[in-house]
Amino acid sequence: MSFAWTRLVGSESFRLTAIFTAVIAVAMLVLMALVYAITHQALQTELLSAIDRDIAAIKSGYRSQGISEAKEVITQHLYHSASSDFLLLETPSGKELAGNLPGMTPRLGKFFLNLPPQSPGRKERAHHILGVGLMLTPGLYLFDGRDLDLVHDAEEDELAAFLWVLAVSLVLATGGGLVLSHLFLARMDEISQTCRAIMAGRFADRVPERGTDDELGRLVHTINAMLDRISGLMENVEQISSDIAHDMRAPLTHLHHHLERALTEARSEEQYRGAIEEALAETERLLATFHALLKIGQLEEAIDVRTLPRLDLSHLLGEMADIYRPVAEDSGHILTAGVTPGLWVHGDRTLLAQLIANLIENARAHTPSGSHIRLAAAATDSHVVMTVCDDGPGIPKAERERVFRRFYRLERSRTTPGTGLGLPLVAAIVRYHGGTIELDDNAPGLIVRIRLARA
Repeated sequence: MSFAWTRLVGSESFRLTAIFTAVIAVAMLVLMALVYAITHQALQTELLSAIDRDIAAIKSGYRSQGISEAKEVITQHLYHSASSDFLLLETPSGKELAGNLPGMTPRLGKFFLNLPPQSPGRKERAHHILGVGLMLTPGLYLFDGRDLDLVHDAEEDELAAFLWVLAVSLVLATGGGLVLSHLFLARMDEISQTCRAIMAGRFADRVPERGTDDELGRLVHTINAMLDRISGLMENVEQISSDIAHDMRAPLTHLHHHLERALTEARSEEQYRGAIEEALAETERLLATFHALLKIGQLEEAIDVRTLPRLDLSHLLGEMADIYRPVAEDSGHILTAGVTPGLWVHGDRTLLAQLIANLIENARAHTPSGSHIRLAAAATDSHVVMTVCDDGPGIPKAERERVFRRFYRLERSRTTPGTGLGLPLVAAIVRYHGGTIELDDNAPGLIVRIRLARA
């Protein structure tokens, strides 16, 4: 239990909550001090205003009918006012003429006066009085004051209310910090458990997503996307290893047989030369395969396609059509092109040329003599759509996703030369350029459709 509390209090969310709580507490204390000072000043100002009104009334009575009227005004005021009002009218010698205060030494202006309880037996409190003293005439002194007990009571109530608000705020903030810390640690534990599960070999585990769009929700989504990517790459590596072990066994076995036969059967220079040439041809096919694998691996790394130079795709497609038209004619195929001019993309010219060449060679290798191959490109609002289509046998719908796997070959293509890396390399180049590739039915034949963002 103590460890759990230590984790909660030591969590980052609780520390942040504590910092914000401290800031709020300091701000409330500063606000409380300002309000207290303003309220104190306002209450004293109100008392002084009431004192000024009383003095004005006494002065008015004195001016109209003399000292008798001034005494009457004081008597009437004390009769109708609260017990917190204190007045004194006296001669300079200290003789009391009217009021509820004992005689005092005349003091002029605003000052504070402490008055002991007038009836100690009744447990009456001492009075802290704010008042004003003045001479009505050279022979007549007037003091008008108000007890500050009510002001002090109001200030104490105000201070108590502030302290209660501060205490409740601190309790709520601390409780909220503990709750947030618990929720935060629970989410962190989910992430940690998933990481430990993956470290233990359970690569299919993922952090539970709650569908929220907060910081942790986005972090969990990013982590799961990263794990999906890592899982995909691992599966890719496993698939490559399996495919290499399966598909490279035959050419390596042939190479071994050629060399073994040359060693045991060759008797003349021509036989040795033939065996070496066969071995070299097999070696070249192996090197081409490994080169294609390395190229695909390099293209798996994602980049910002906008960093690539702008390229006139229309011009490149026209050049590739001119280059491969005679090659197609040599194999009995008809290559045509229909390219909209002015199609610009961000891309690597060498890679896109290899992509186009692979698609044309793929169509030429897997369609019979006399087939038509068409290279086309057009623009949409935001993309360039490039297609290579033929009227050959096509690819069954169930096989269209599989042909992008390394070394995968259709059964009817097993007897034709090739490594099974042409379309996977095309797909890698398309992904490298941030595009998409899909295969569709040309009825008859195949359509390879590629979309690239316009530059």
